[in-house]
Amino acid sequence: MRPSMSPLPTNSLDRALVILQFIGRTPGGLTNLEISQKFKLARSTCSYILSRLEKERYLARDKQSGRYRIGLKTLILGRGALREVGFRAASEPTLYRLATDTGLAANLAVLEGSRVVILDRIEGPTFVKAAIQESEKPRGANPPNRALGWEYLTKGHRDIGDELPPYSTALGRVLLAHLSEQQLSGFVDQSPPAQGDPEKRAIFKRQLASELSEVRKKGYYLMQFEPHNESCALAAPILDANDSVRAAVSVSCKRHLAIWNDEQTLSELVTQAAWEISCRLHYPNVIQRGASTAPNRGDGEIRPVRIGSH
Repeated sequence: MRPSMSPLPTNSLDRALVILQFIGRTPGGLTNLEISQKFKLARSTCSYILSRLEKERYLARDKQSGRYRIGLKTLILGRGALREVGFRAASEPTLYRLATDTGLAANLAVLEGSRVVILDRIEGPTFVKAAIQESEKPRGANPPNRALGWEYLTKGHRDIGDELPPYSTALGRVLLAHLSEQQLSGFVDQSPPAQGDPEKRAIFKRQLASELSEVRKKGYYLMQFEPHNESCALAAPILDANDSVRAAVSVSCKRHLAIWNDEQTLSELVTQAAWEISCRLHYPNVIQRGASTAPNRGDGEIRPVRIGSH
């Protein structure tokens, strides 16, 4: 289901940005007619905006279908944005090690607006093997209701820059758990589960508060999906230089793997990875290793050891 759209702005630049974002969220692209009907915009006005975006390579138009899709120029801008995210560079060595040690996919993400955005992802050998095995199965072997089969393992469904709903991801639950009370309240009020019936909304808030409290206590979150899905994920928070949780790291892969049966070991590997990245954000040039610097367990707080004055 496509997200509901607010009325299109009257300013030309704002209109272009809204249309660009809408096309970016629509697989397969859209025609001029479809866009003009969606926004109740004159086709001539819509055509002008689309042609300008195409000229600047923010959009690309398929000559046969006439559909506009997102252009590669946005990829260039995205790469520039990723370069400015300091903890992405700080996390890269740890993500490689985490993927190697667990065999799973290691992920880095932040909360941007109301969505979780994947900033980096490294596939471990077990994840790669699972993807190869899945790709070799006959397409008819996958039941149509299997939500996380081969499609989940393909690049288009797990790429850098993906936007995910926070409530359906381990990364999202960890990031929500460390919002301030005011931030979380505003976030929850705008979320789909909190809309509609007041009683259901109150129940949802109570359940979420209890769950997020447990996340803070344990220091990580393990998400085990429903039986018809085939993926699990475990995430832990990353602290920035101001001791605020601004990012999270996770591992994810198919649920049938034996490693998911050892929650303690896996949680220690992921929280250790989160701690290492946090230390790099505090002290890029000095990372002291050893048991004395390990993150405290049991109270849900990661405490990178300060080295020197600050």
